[in-house]
Amino acid sequence: MKFNILHTEWSDGWGGQEQRIILECRKMRELGHKVVIACQPGSGILLKAREFDIPVEEVAMRGSIDPCAVWNLYRVIKKHGINVVSTHSGKDSWPAGFAAKLARVELLVRTRHLSLPIKNSPFNFVYRMPDGIVTTGEAIRETMIADNGITPEKIVSIATGVTLDRFDAGRAGAPQLKSELGIPEGSPVVTMVAVLRGMKRHDLLVAAAGLLHTDFPEARYLVIGDGPGRESVQGMVREAGLEDRVILAGYREDIPEILAVSDVVVLTSDRFEGVPQSLSQAMAMGRAVVAAPVGSIPELIIDGKTGLLAETGNAHSFAAAIGRLLKDDTLRRELGRGARSHIVNDYTDDKMAEKTIRFYERLLKAKNNHRGEKP
Repeated sequence: MKFNILHTEWSDGWGGQEQRIILECRKMRELGHKVVIACQPGSGILLKAREFDIPVEEVAMRGSIDPCAVWNLYRVIKKHGINVVSTHSGKDSWPAGFAAKLARVELLVRTRHLSLPIKNSPFNFVYRMPDGIVTTGEAIRETMIADNGITPEKIVSIATGVTLDRFDAGRAGAPQLKSELGIPEGSPVVTMVAVLRGMKRHDLLVAAAGLLHTDFPEARYLVIGDGPGRESVQGMVREAGLEDRVILAGYREDIPEILAVSDVVVLTSDRFEGVPQSLSQAMAMGRAVVAAPVGSIPELIIDGKTGLLAETGNAHSFAAAIGRLLKDDTLRRELGRGARSHIVNDYTDDKMAEKTIRFYERLLKAKNNHRGEKP
């Protein structure tokens, strides 16, 4: 069957979660399903939805308890003939969940993007409302089953997929890009793509850069992303005396081109990760990656086969892994090939869409069987 899907998003920013929603909408539309996004006025995802010609409705969502938002989302559901409501953040899941129930939508699905712990309060029944739950990593799914009592049949892990024709391992680096970024020709490039906020632990990357300076004086550390922690990271770089080594390039759209000129890709997060797109995209392009085993990262990085794992929160461990890769071209290539193969086999956008459709169909079949109806 074809689905009419409404995605709701409370956040006004633009990060991995919002990128997942846009990607999922584009893939579902390619497969003949109808998609609509309801989001905050002026939000980052609103602008991207319009850029990709995805139908979008502006709905102010002021918090979890917002009767006006419930009513406006109810109207959106009726207007577009929605039969699946997919919620993404805590503060849109409440009003969108109530609106879906009022409109008697066939399926209400909650996507859990991060590995944040969930309180087991009787008042926190937002995870009891949906017909199904999607997590972006198996570790998140297992935690919700063990700690929050979610029925295993009701919850599935579907990692964010990678678009292989965009993140192509054969893509050549743009000759002018290094010059534009202030990177000398021939310098090894270590890249981190992440929003600048505390949980991403950019301080560990800066510390690792300092530890590696003696052995790799020509290396450059490219920080891609923006966010509330920008001034703090700038201060760390300045204090470490690494202004000419650590390059804060800000938010960029040309991520495939950035990855193409990178030798090693790092993520220093110490908590709350699902399956980070910055890693899966780098792996799709055959880059050697380093990260700590937090959240669902070990599902992506099989240590020594698809990348290297560093000790969580340990700058010396990150420096050792990065240094090992900078020294050994053969190891970098081997891990890059293993990384690419892992993504192609299990983490493409096509597989993400197929798994999502199968989950919807399974939920709907179970719901109809429970009611004694034919699927």
